[in-house]
Amino acid sequence: MSKERKGRTETLVGLFLLLGFGVLGALVITFGRVNTAFGKPYELTVIFQNVSGLSSGADVLLAGAKVGFIANTPQLLGDSYRVAVKLKVQESVKIPRKSRFVVGSANLLGDKYIDVLPAADMDVSDVWQTGEIIEGSRSGGFEELATRGGEVMDELALSLKQIQNLTTSINERLLNETNVQNLSETFANLKETSASFKKASLSLDTVLGKVGDATDRAGKAADSLQKISKSVSDGKGSLGVLLHDKETGENLKSLIYNMKKSGILFYKDKPLPESESRSR
Repeated sequence: MSKERKGRTETLVGLFLLLGFGVLGALVITFGRVNTAFGKPYELTVIFQNVSGLSSGADVLLAGAKVGFIANTPQLLGDSYRVAVKLKVQESVKIPRKSRFVVGSANLLGDKYIDVLPAADMDVSDVWQTGEIIEGSRSGGFEELATRGGEVMDELALSLKQIQNLTTSINERLLNETNVQNLSETFANLKETSASFKKASLSLDTVLGKVGDATDRAGKAADSLQKISKSVSDGKGSLGVLLHDKETGENLKSLIYNMKKSGILFYKDKPLPESESRSR
């Protein structure tokens, strides 16, 4: 091989190497987020419950525009089972405090990114500062719904298992043959007691009816006695005449005196002595 041809080959290899390094540099600039458009980014830390599929270098979007990137692999926070994600945000972009940070999915392949959603009533003068820690929000997308649906189904299955265990326990402890027999006997006794109570109630009604009749008769007797007493007081009737007529009274006194004096066999009708009449 001539020196001229060898030199041409070395030149071509050098050009290809230079082109390769140029492409590699361009990729580093593009995907490493170190181009001059970001200037000097500031750092925010966002805490999430779950960032499955999110990796270092993923985009940070604000209202759909790229404003930063994820600076590191998400880190687990001790025993809290939550995840801290560090973001690098373009220096010229200020994020209002009322904005929500959610994990979004870019396509069906599951590429994840951080989506910043400003609130409708945001205050543009109140923004997050470098180094601050932010509570992330649930994404609310289809994947979140599927996750929540799985959790709900697990809770439902657990509840059904508990109901099944409770039903089994009730069947074994309460609805066994002995308890069912005791319950049947109790209902039978209640039935008999109810029948006895019904009979007693009927007897009581009869007694109360008789008491009512007796009360009515006593009332009528009291009225009759009151009328007799009034007749006697007024001197009406035989008893009234005997008690209020003077002549009848004198005759009665004379009869009693003569019977005491002569007896029944030797009775003589004599007038009552004046002394006896006055004494009486």
